[in-house]
Amino acid sequence: MGKRLGALGAVIAVVALAVGIALPAAGSTGNAAQDKTIRVTAVTTEQKLLDLGGPGFSLGNEIVFSQKLLQGANQVGHDGSVCTEVSVARQEAQCIATYSFPGGQITAQALVIFGSTAPYDGSITGGTGKYEGAKGELHVQNVSPTEGILTFHLEH
Repeated sequence: MGKRLGALGAVIAVVALAVGIALPAAGSTGNAAQDKTIRVTAVTTEQKLLDLGGPGFSLGNEIVFSQKLLQGANQVGHDGSVCTEVSVARQEAQCIATYSFPGGQITAQALVIFGSTAPYDGSITGGTGKYEGAKGELHVQNVSPTEGILTFHLEH
């Protein structure tokens, strides 16, 4: 189970699925439609595996985790996420996350293959406050079992 949790941690650490930080350092594209490209580092701070199905990877198991979101040494937000194992054959989970930043929150989701180190994309599904109506894509690159680089392509 420790090896499995480590593999899940590699994916979970970067499932952080979205941000909409309006910080100059984030790298706004300057598009008139207010499209933004934002890059943060996500570092897992808490994680719990709920083994609800049969032993090992099984339908219905959940991983609940939170991360701090950084730009350089500065924490610019945090997130809360839940991933539910949905396919044993594909080693796949449905992950949903909410990211909290000054002025609002952003939600995102993706299907994730556990144990894969390949980059993947997720969907930005909405937001509150200054992120109301947010949509776009999130690109995730694993760095380690507890860290990932998230690049958000937001459309408003």
